[in-house]
Amino acid sequence: MSFPNKIKAIVLTCDRFRAITRHLIFKYDHLWPDHPFVFHIPYQELGGTDTQRVKYFTSPSDIKGTVLHLLAEIDDEEWIYWCVDDKYPIELPTDKVASLISHAMRSPGIDRLGPKYGFIRSCARKCSGTCSLICPTISQTRR
Repeated sequence: MSFPNKIKAIVLTCDRFRAITRHLIFKYDHLWPDHPFVFHIPYQELGGTDTQRVKYFTSPSDIKGTVLHLLAEIDDEEWIYWCVDDKYPIELPTDKVASLISHAMRSPGIDRLGPKYGFIRSCARKCSGTCSLICPTISQTRR
């Protein structure tokens, strides 16, 4: 299923784990070739070439700074997908996932399928970098 709008997929990662990030993107491309995501990848030194599906953003090295930087240009009402580099799909019922996303994006009463963006932004501003409210695995996955 194709989507009229792409969804920004913010990848929580760092330079040291670029191979894992590439594997994450490979898995989505392989399992769901027409997925709606444009992966936003933060980096400090190890950038890359932007494509239609991957955008690289220079970012601070700390998690709080990275999250705030990646969110800076995103409207509070825009749909985003939070993506942790070492959590990738091994199988996807793409027809069901695509139907769910399509329905959610068309339904005015649904504003999220997970933590609300404003909550994430607010939490990130207060967070010391180990906040489990943003993602329970941040303290485990951030270096």
